[in-house]
Amino acid sequence: MKKYLNHYAVLLFLALMCACAQVGITPTTFNEKLAVAYTTVTAVRTSTTTLLQAKKITADDAQNVQTSADVARTGLDVARKLSATDMTGATAKLTAITSMLTAMQTYLASKGG
Repeated sequence: MKKYLNHYAVLLFLALMCACAQVGITPTTFNEKLAVAYTTVTAVRTSTTTLLQAKKITADDAQNVQTSADVARTGLDVARKLSATDMTGATAKLTAITSMLTAMQTYLASKGG
C-alpha cells in the first residue's frame, strides 16, 4: 500500500508542476525558485525510493542519487543563507543546483520514474 502511495505522490507532484506550466505559472522570485528547488529535492528522493522498490535501479544507484540529493539540499541551504548578503552569488548557486536537480530528474525519468 505504501508503495502505491509513493507512486501517487510523485504523479500528483508532476501533474501539479505540469498544470502550473501549462497555465503559465512559473516561479519568478528567488524565494519562489528556491521553494520549487526544495520541492524537487523531495520529489527526487521519493522517485528514487519508488524506483528502488520496483527494482528499476540498484541499491548502489539509489544511494548515489540520495547522496546527490543531500548535496543539492546543502547547496540550497547555502544559497538561501547567501541571499541575505549576496543575491548575485545566491542566484548563481541556485541556478547551478537547479541544473543538477534537472539532470537527476532526467536520469530518474529514463529509469521509469
